[in-house]
Amino acid sequence: MDDTIRSAYGKGRLTKPRATIAVATSTMRGAFTVEDLADRVREGDPSAGATATVYRAVTAMESAGFLERVGTRAGSALYARCGAHSHHHHIVCDGCGRIAHTECPIETKVATERADGFVITRHEVTLYGICPACAEKDGGS
Repeated sequence: MDDTIRSAYGKGRLTKPRATIAVATSTMRGAFTVEDLADRVREGDPSAGATATVYRAVTAMESAGFLERVGTRAGSALYARCGAHSHHHHIVCDGCGRIAHTECPIETKVATERADGFVITRHEVTLYGICPACAEKDGGS
């Protein structure tokens, strides 16, 4: 079995359905929801695509660093295979789900200490917009 698929779950158990789900992530273009992934898995193997199974697999793959949460769409979390290891954030296309990496827009000093006594321990930034291909399709709007 491919080492990339084996690494999808870190030290977690790799069952046949989990392997199928990990392989399906490589066919997803851009950001996707768990429901999107479950639909894709069911196309290839209906027995591996139970939504609860896919949710558990996505949680395990996120914990292992194989998938990253990159935003939300209509109240559902969006995931992607990121691959970047340095601190960064994402821009998500509202049209097609394409993602791009962007540097952190928060200055280091602001991110770690504030005059009002807060010590910032983490932050989340996701930018949303329209990618060039979607903007061209929509007539540049």
